[in-house]
Amino acid sequence: MPASLSFDSLHSEIGIASGLFRDGHYDDAVRKASQRFVNRVQELADRPDLDGVGLMNTSFSEKSPLLEFNDRENLKERDEHNGYRFLAVGLTQAVRNVLTHHDNYGLGAGSALEWLAFISAMHRRLDHAQQIPQPS
Repeated sequence: MPASLSFDSLHSEIGIASGLFRDGHYDDAVRKASQRFVNRVQELADRPDLDGVGLMNTSFSEKSPLLEFNDRENLKERDEHNGYRFLAVGLTQAVRNVLTHHDNYGLGAGSALEWLAFISAMHRRLDHAQQIPQPS
């Protein structure tokens, strides 16, 4: 029997949205979880001065990232790193920004859980990102 997706199986960082989700505030739950992802990237990259798409593109830059998902030593690793950068940009722009600037986007429980699962997967990948020392 295939495993079923439940809120309890998501990354611990998604817990910030659990009360909102359980109370039926699905837009707010996804917005809060997506904002937590952005905040966590700020913390790990040590760039509280950046936000949104600029933060993601700077933190996961192709040429000189602040955080890297792998060593970027071959085409597969570079493709993976860039792919996660684009996913982080999309999460910020299409989810966090949209839900922040719309009062009632209208997510249902199923859609919200799917978005939370995506954000959870991004947090799990971020768990393994390495901070790159920057020249002083």
